Amino acid sequence: MVEEFNLLVCGVGGQGVLTLSRIIALSALKSNFKVRVGETLGMSQRGGIVNSFVRFGKNVLSPLFEKGMADAVIALDYVEAARSLQYASKRTVFLVDSNTIPPLSTILGLESLPDLDHVKRFFKENAVKAYFFNAFSIASSLSLPTSNTVMLGVFGRLFQKIFDRNVLISALREIVPAKYVEKNIEAFQLGWRLMDDNVAF
Repeated sequence: MVEEFNLLVCGVGGQGVLTLSRIIALSALKSNFKVRVGETLGMSQRGGIVNSFVRFGKNVLSPLFEKGMADAVIALDYVEAARSLQYASKRTVFLVDSNTIPPLSTILGLESLPDLDHVKRFFKENAVKAYFFNAFSIASSLSLPTSNTVMLGVFGRLFQKIFDRNVLISALREIVPAKYVEKNIEAFQLGWRLMDDNVAF
């Protein structure tokens, strides 16, 4: 039994952050963990920053966790992955979609947008383990608008000692609208296989 697991799912509006976090939270409930979920939202429209904290384990009380306390971060946007480094410690694993939707701050000219290579170097310099995937291209090949269930497969593969694969699929079936379920299960399976050949930084 996992004592405590702290997961941050991050991205921007329109990338399916909340759907992904709710699938994982339901999977944790189905696995007999206590679960707490906390969400911090920017503008709800496309481009607003979205963070979802999912905590589960034997005795989890608060829905949020402090900086430096994440066990894993799933970033559906590489810019938000870099922004979330404050939650990392030496044990944290980052699973990052190597795509981005420019956040509102960059559209307004308040911040510059770092390129992917810069973000990869940033992780390496900070000695944080990070896997990068072109998950959005896989989702697009299935005519899906977001990569969230591809990244669910990646997460499930890496943490299969915690979550049974069939439990994750069962939770996906409950959360995703019925007409999109089969394509999302296919995306999950493709994400699961992505981990086979990927090497962390």
